[in-house]
Amino acid sequence: MADKNYLHTAYANSADGTDGFTTVYPNLNLLKGTRVPISLTGKNTINQRELLWQFDNGKNVQNQNLSLGDTITCKFDWTVTNPTSGTFLVQLNDFNWKYLSQIISITSENKSGHSEFSFVVDSNFLSGIANGVQLRIDNLPTDSVLTISNLLFTKGSTDTPYIPSASEVTTADWPKFVGTYVDTNPVSSMEPSKYDWDEMKYRVYLDGTPVGGSKLLSFDLENLKAGTSYNVQVSQINGNVESDKSESVAFKTTLPK
Repeated sequence: MADKNYLHTAYANSADGTDGFTTVYPNLNLLKGTRVPISLTGKNTINQRELLWQFDNGKNVQNQNLSLGDTITCKFDWTVTNPTSGTFLVQLNDFNWKYLSQIISITSENKSGHSEFSFVVDSNFLSGIANGVQLRIDNLPTDSVLTISNLLFTKGSTDTPYIPSASEVTTADWPKFVGTYVDTNPVSSMEPSKYDWDEMKYRVYLDGTPVGGSKLLSFDLENLKAGTSYNVQVSQINGNVESDKSESVAFKTTLPK
């Protein structure tokens, strides 16, 4: 029996695929104001909190197109200057302690890192009044500064590259090149030189959310629900200029037999 061929796709910001290489198309951030890193000076106090990032357009969780059972993923990079001791965490404001990142300990040896956490949307989350994400710091010395960058708060469990919110994103923020190759291995290579790269010429939208682009004559759409209607649109790309989206074409998934 002949081996099955697999189409592999990756995205990048450069023609050789080395700048911003990813095999996963970015998801839009649910939070606005994350493009510029946020820094907070320690106060040597317990429960030092500040609301630093709000949901896009100031919307609360009920207006983020979230449903029961959806997975929410948060990730960010962090650094701290002059650390001696202390802890911090990132949490949804006005919520209980269920919706938290892991508590991160700061020491002179542990002064930078990357953190990720996920949780499943439940009825308490949907009925909450949170309108953003806050930073809590405990016992950070007054001469220490904690900086959070690349904060991404998205729907779904797949780790995607950082990108701004829907109201802030520009064509320049999306990947500019797409790479493809075909082989019999179902696992995509993480080596950019394996792919044939070409400039992005069009972008495909599913229910208003970008899901891919040029060279993808067919592609996989993750997390589609059976028996559900979706709308597809396409736009043209010319450098950092994007055309209006095409007329919407509807399709409906079918239930598995």
